[in-house]
Amino acid sequence: MAWGRRQDHPAVEVENIVGASAEVRGDLRATGGFRIDGKIDGNVESEGPVVIGDGGHVRGNVRGSDVVVVGKVDGNVLATGHLDIGKSGKVVGDVTATSMRIETGGVLRGTSFMGPSEDVSEKEQAAPPTEAATVPS
Repeated sequence: MAWGRRQDHPAVEVENIVGASAEVRGDLRATGGFRIDGKIDGNVESEGPVVIGDGGHVRGNVRGSDVVVVGKVDGNVLATGHLDIGKSGKVVGDVTATSMRIETGGVLRGTSFMGPSEDVSEKEQAAPPTEAATVPS
């Protein structure tokens, strides 16, 4: 990146594109990356990057190496690498990522778990389910 130039989102290699006029009911899975500009009622899973474009809306979980959300996700997001929620992006669900950035105006309505994936896995396995917390009087 050159000084003085701002790059909003990193360039990602995408093999699979769901166009703005497309509506899909069902899960999408591929080894290559996805760009979603349409509507998906189902989960999206990729070994590569996943980009939810400005008009994109996923009602389901999203999993990818790097995930960029500029549209909307109603579901959990798991990024084995970086998660980027843009200024018009909205995630309603829990997110897990190695690193994360939320631009001013971006929305995350859920819980975030950040750090190396092995740390998250160990914490999830070691933590027993919690009961409702009680406050001593």
